[in-house]
Amino acid sequence: MTTMNKYISAVVAIVAGVAVFIAAWFFMQVGHGGAIPARAAVESAPAKAAVAKVTPIDSTKCIAPAEYMRANHMRVLDKWRFESVRTGNRVHATPDGRHFDKSLNTCLGCHAQNPMFCFMCHQYANVKPTCWNCHLSPMETQK
Repeated sequence: MTTMNKYISAVVAIVAGVAVFIAAWFFMQVGHGGAIPARAAVESAPAKAAVAKVTPIDSTKCIAPAEYMRANHMRVLDKWRFESVRTGNRVHATPDGRHFDKSLNTCLGCHAQNPMFCFMCHQYANVKPTCWNCHLSPMETQK
């Protein structure tokens, strides 16, 4: 291989590396729409974060009536996940003024007493929730 061919090969490799880097950066920006990540949003707006931390949390009762939760609990959990992760909003306020942590632990605070609580209904409805891909199921925490 001549010196000129080595030089051209090195330049091509560098240009390809830079192109991959730029493409990766571009796709990362497109992936989240250029929005500020939740952690950065909290750090850039300390006054808003301070208000959320001072708000009292009431987890002694369910956030909604049982009939509503049976039909819509997955929508509630999906909305909570999105708002907690994407916007940093981790407190749910009910229409009657109560406040709850937007966390699966809020639900499991009461419902984990029966380790089969989630499993029985989901088996009956023939659905496979993805909660337990990241979270420990109540059955695992009872061991």
